[in-house]
Amino acid sequence: MFAQMDELYERMKNRLEQCRKDSNELEEVLAFYGKVLAAQHETQEQTPIPEIAFSAERIKLKIEEGFPLMESENFSVDKDNSERLFRKLCQLSTEENPVLASAGKALLEALASGRLDTAELNSAVLYNQAETIERYAKDLEVPLPVLQALTKLSIQPSLLATVASVARSSKLENWRHPYCPICGGLPAIAALVGEEGKREGLCSFCGHLWKLPRLGCPFCGNEKQEDLRYFYGEGDDIYRVQVCEQCKGYIKVVDTRKGSDPKALAVDDVVTAHLDLLAEEEGYERKAPRLWGI
Repeated sequence: MFAQMDELYERMKNRLEQCRKDSNELEEVLAFYGKVLAAQHETQEQTPIPEIAFSAERIKLKIEEGFPLMESENFSVDKDNSERLFRKLCQLSTEENPVLASAGKALLEALASGRLDTAELNSAVLYNQAETIERYAKDLEVPLPVLQALTKLSIQPSLLATVASVARSSKLENWRHPYCPICGGLPAIAALVGEEGKREGLCSFCGHLWKLPRLGCPFCGNEKQEDLRYFYGEGDDIYRVQVCEQCKGYIKVVDTRKGSDPKALAVDDVVTAHLDLLAEEEGYERKAPRLWGI
């Protein structure tokens, strides 16, 4: 199991290095992400995989009725490891641009003084309590997106450990819904995989990769082809954006047959931030955050 986790991080790191070579304008962001991945990988190796086993009857019933196996609040977060990672990410932030550096310093000072409780932040993410994170951001005078991202990134190894445990003991190949079979999260980004171009989605919450319905909007279920279209960014032959005229949502799609790695979609999500801007300028809305939580 840990070997599979190591492989995942190595594939993400390899994809990130390739993107750094191809995208000089994103060097600052990708260099920071590389440090984040290294810190997460180190934490992952120290994070135990919880024992989670569902009965075959429960799994079959859940899948047949379209219910995810878990709720986000049922995920186990390793308190000590997540707090150490949060501190590490704050320290890394102090070496970055002025906005990140200032936020990292303020958060480290708040941790030292006891004004910041990482366990409360973690619970706010699991229970989707946005007001708690907003309160901390306001009280500590740090940008809300920065606090959201650092908190989500710090618990990601724990979430992945839970996903690994559930996926190991559950047969999910019959899942046919556009939301995550493990936690119910929406896809952050999608990929076309294999010769047939099967569509897979990366869960915006837990990071699980699952097979999406081939056609239709993954957010509202619309399958009317006249209301669905794609557009491409200039020079982006492996990336496209699917937009839906009914819900005005969009999702970025990576054609991994032309490049990239389906296991490294979180990296491609960061690299294609310009496509988010293009879609939003056209009046479409991103329905699910990145794995960064923003």
